[in-house]
Amino acid sequence: MASPIKNSDKGGKRPGQKFKSLLVWQYLLKHTDDDHAASSEAIKEHLREYGITADRHSIARDIDALNELFAIDAAAEIDDRDRLNYEIIYDTSKRGYKVVCRPYDFEELRLLAECVRASKFISKSQEEHLLTTIEDLCSESQIEELHNEVYLVGRNKTSNKHIMRSMLKINRAIKEKCKISFKYLKYTLNDRSTQVARRGGKDYIRSPYKLLINDGNYYLLAYDSEKEDMRTYRLDRMKDVEIKHEARDGAAVYDKIDMRTYTQRVFSMFGGEDKFVSIRFTNDLLDTAVERFGNGGEVFYRPDDKGHFVVSAHVEISKQFYAWVCGFHTKAKIINPPEVVEGMKNFLNEISNRYESE
Repeated sequence: MASPIKNSDKGGKRPGQKFKSLLVWQYLLKHTDDDHAASSEAIKEHLREYGITADRHSIARDIDALNELFAIDAAAEIDDRDRLNYEIIYDTSKRGYKVVCRPYDFEELRLLAECVRASKFISKSQEEHLLTTIEDLCSESQIEELHNEVYLVGRNKTSNKHIMRSMLKINRAIKEKCKISFKYLKYTLNDRSTQVARRGGKDYIRSPYKLLINDGNYYLLAYDSEKEDMRTYRLDRMKDVEIKHEARDGAAVYDKIDMRTYTQRVFSMFGGEDKFVSIRFTNDLLDTAVERFGNGGEVFYRPDDKGHFVVSAHVEISKQFYAWVCGFHTKAKIINPPEVVEGMKNFLNEISNRYESE
C-alpha cells in the first residue's frame, strides 16, 4: 500500500488534495488504453491508498481539468515534440475513463521492442533496460502483450557490454574527423566462450566514417591507411576504443562510395576486387536477387527466356561470393565476365580436388 500523503497546506484542504489530479492521471496512464477503461470506483480505491478520499464528481472535475490542460497545450504555439498530445474520455460501453491519443502508438512501441530483441549488438542486460524504458510508456495490459514476444530463430546476443560506450566514442570521432584506436577480437578453438585480441593485441588505427547496421549487427566503415582502402569492422568485436587526436585520412576514397550499392555488394561477400558481373537465375529467385543487389543505380535486370532472368551488377569478387552463388545449386550461373566465370570453375575444381584427394 502506498504511504498516505501528509497535508502541508494551511488553507484547510483535506490531506493530499493538491496531488489528487496528478495521482488520477498516473493511474489512468498505467491502467487504461484504447481497449481498457478504469471506473470511478477503481480510481477512488487507488486514491485511498494515498489516504485521499474522493467521490465520482471530484474525479470527473480532475479529469476535466487535465483535459483542459491538454487542450491549452495543443493550441499553444510550441514545437510538436513539446506537446503532451493526450486526451481522457469516458467510454460508455466500458463504463470508465481511458487515456487516448498517447504520443506513441502501441504498434510503434511493439515494433521498437521487437527491434531491441532482434538486435545482436545489444547485450542481454542492455536489452532488459531498454525494454523497461519502452514499458514505461505503456499501460499494464500493453506490457503483458509486449511480454508475449516473438520467438527469434537463431538470435545470438553479443557478450560485449561496452558496445554502447564504443559507439559514443566512434560517433564523436566521426564528428571531430579524427582517428580511433581499438583492439579487434576473435574466438579461438581453445576457448570459444571468450574472445582474444587479433594481431597479438596490437592496436588497430583507423579513420572512422560511418556506422552501419546489417543483419542485426553494427559495423564501422573505416579507412585503413596501410591497405589504402575502406574496411568494415563489427562493433561487438571491437574493444578498448579510444579517440586519437589525429586528423583522419581517406576522405577521397570515402567520397567516391555510393553507400547503398556499397553495402549491397560488400556485406556477406567479405570484400574483394570490384567487378561488373552478370548472373543468370531461375525466375523464382527474383526476390532474392533484388534483396541482394537492389533495384536501381548500376543494377540491371533482363529476361533471358521463359524460365530465367539475368542480373548485372557490381560485386566484390571473393571465395565467399562464389560460395554464395553455389548455394543456389543449378538455379544460378555466372555468365560474365570471362575471368569471373573462370574463377568460379577454379573454385569448384579446388573443392572437388579436395574431396578426391581424401
